[in-house]
Amino acid sequence: MRIAMIGMGAVGSVFGMDLYNAYPEEFFAIASGSRYERLQAEGLMVNGEKYPLLVEQPSADSQPAEVIFVCVKNYGLEGALADMRPFVGEGTIIVPLLNGISVTPTLRWAFPQARVLFGIAMGIDARRTVNAIDFTTRGVLQFGWERNAEPYAPEVEQVRQILSRTPIPLEIAPDMERTIWKKFMLNVGYNQVTAAVDCFIYECSEVKEYFQLASAAMQEVVELARRRGVDLTETDREETERFMAAFPRTAQTSMHQDIKAGRITEVDYFSGIVEEYGREAGLATPVNAFLRQIIHGKEHQNQLHAKKIVNN
Repeated sequence: MRIAMIGMGAVGSVFGMDLYNAYPEEFFAIASGSRYERLQAEGLMVNGEKYPLLVEQPSADSQPAEVIFVCVKNYGLEGALADMRPFVGEGTIIVPLLNGISVTPTLRWAFPQARVLFGIAMGIDARRTVNAIDFTTRGVLQFGWERNAEPYAPEVEQVRQILSRTPIPLEIAPDMERTIWKKFMLNVGYNQVTAAVDCFIYECSEVKEYFQLASAAMQEVVELARRRGVDLTETDREETERFMAAFPRTAQTSMHQDIKAGRITEVDYFSGIVEEYGREAGLATPVNAFLRQIIHGKEHQNQLHAKKIVNN
């Protein structure tokens, strides 16, 4: 069996480490260019330990994989599609673990010969440093078709069997579409607000003004889901608020980390998608429009600072 992963960032490195430990001969990373060279030379460094995983470049001689886990950032998905193409055969199972609601439709359009599931990593606290990943909890990996019930569909059961040999906590949600939207709502609220105002997750819960801003951004997602026939409610928003309030006081969202490190963010795939879908549905989304403008401003501010350092 050939088990692949593309995107060895924070989430990919943690789950990649687990898959490497369980399948050292079958698991490999897909990478090209400088990413291929770096992974070949350095492997994965997770919690201070090095894992020399197999790495394959896309080529005309590449052999399809049975399962591919996609862990790139949203803005890297277009490039990942090209790198993945030689590894996707008839019936290849693709499990995306990106944030957002537009990922599975994009992959299904790109690879009609594949079986593209829904997937999401929930609660993982991985943090990326310069050349390493640190984490304390894996959270839970949720995956499946839009609707799932036992006995599970063959491709869902195959992925479950593969992952059952790892320490990754698993959940096959009965309604994965709703699960994806619920995680999307979380990202729209807490990822964006923590990035916009430069705060930890606990501050987003305990500072009244930040909490109200996150809650309002998430409520726009609730209203949008309702327009699109997705069963997302105010109760889900309140559960998400309680869930985030329980995070450790040192925890940061990935978008907050990206801003602090001077990296670009996934804001166009969070508030940008809310705005796009809102226009289609005739729904105003002013809070997300505001957050998108602020976060883009911070990205541009980081670029100005980087340019100033180079010029000096």
